[in-house]
Amino acid sequence: MSRRPVSVWTYPWDLHDLGLDVALGRLAEAGATMVSLATAYHAGRFLQPGNPRRRVWFPEDGTVYYRPDTARWAGAEIAPRMARIVEEEGDMLSGLIARRDRGGPGVSCWTVCLHNTRLGMLHPDHVMRTAHGDPHLYALCPSSPAARAYATGLVAEIAALGPDRIELETPEFMGFAHGFHHEKDGLGLLPEDEFLLGLCFCRHCLARAAAAGVDGEGARRRVAELLDAAFARELPRAAFPDFPAAGAAAFAGEPEIAAWLAWRSEPVTSLLAAIREAAAPEVEVLLIDFAGSWAGGVDLAAAAAEVDGVLHCAYTVPPEGIGPLLAEVRARIGPRRLIAGLQLFHPTVRDADDLAARVAAAAPFADGFNFYNLGLVPPARLAWIARALGGVGG
Repeated sequence: MSRRPVSVWTYPWDLHDLGLDVALGRLAEAGATMVSLATAYHAGRFLQPGNPRRRVWFPEDGTVYYRPDTARWAGAEIAPRMARIVEEEGDMLSGLIARRDRGGPGVSCWTVCLHNTRLGMLHPDHVMRTAHGDPHLYALCPSSPAARAYATGLVAEIAALGPDRIELETPEFMGFAHGFHHEKDGLGLLPEDEFLLGLCFCRHCLARAAAAGVDGEGARRRVAELLDAAFARELPRAAFPDFPAAGAAAFAGEPEIAAWLAWRSEPVTSLLAAIREAAAPEVEVLLIDFAGSWAGGVDLAAAAAEVDGVLHCAYTVPPEGIGPLLAEVRARIGPRRLIAGLQLFHPTVRDADDLAARVAAAAPFADGFNFYNLGLVPPARLAWIARALGGVGG
């Protein structure tokens, strides 16, 4: 069995419905040494074959699953709200920490930072905005001072509760796709259109960029022109045919946009630095990363230097691609901790042999593993984890 830390992403409602004894027993049998508990989370609709009570569940949007200290947030423009389930059914985070202190598994707090529709609707002046000025209400902007204070304060408060680790999801700019519910697109958006729609030109970004000598208004105008042209075409036609394969280099012929793309990693990197500084030093802070995160303003090398490591999600990468991918991530982050994030969803992962091949491919580069997700897969599928880990040793 692997001696590297092994965690399973877990929702608090699954711990409520299974009970801590049953849930931790299942995880131990799977080889887990840690629980990655959703501690601040967004909305969704979840089919939960691993949950005996809530088979289909709609979690409360944009809430936290611990008890915030109201005194800490006094006067804050943006503050967290505790989910009702904590008051009505108990605080699973404190329960896990108590179990850990009695010899149970480690505790990691899976923390969604800026993806929060409830807070976006309450604070529209602090969300991302398109080149046309339209708000992305599901995405607080990492350039907003109030949003930065919220994310930094959130992680500091969670770290003070005593977990071993905090996993940061969405401290970056969110894109246009996969942000809201029941999304509509009759145009037939090309990848370049989706990307341009996900560039933020809110007043906070424009001011922060101007302070760095970047012409954000020029970039905004040019992006708006490109989107207007895309919206006017009878059928989609690529203006940047080498996107997304070429990444930001596809826009090298657009100097205003190129300068904007070169700048926009600064709010993300500096936010990560502020979060790491605010969190208790004994708590490990990891950035949740994924292929293409550059599009959200993540300069991986710079970002990793500000935190303790990277949890790179390779959910849909086939086994033969995982080794080269993690080798590239390792080269960019250096000695920082690298955790491989893998999922148990069928048919992307066909069976136990498929998961074992993915774990084996990740093992030469990974300092540990996270698996997704306790309640979202049948209980029998958790056995795949133990089998896969057994093949890679310590």
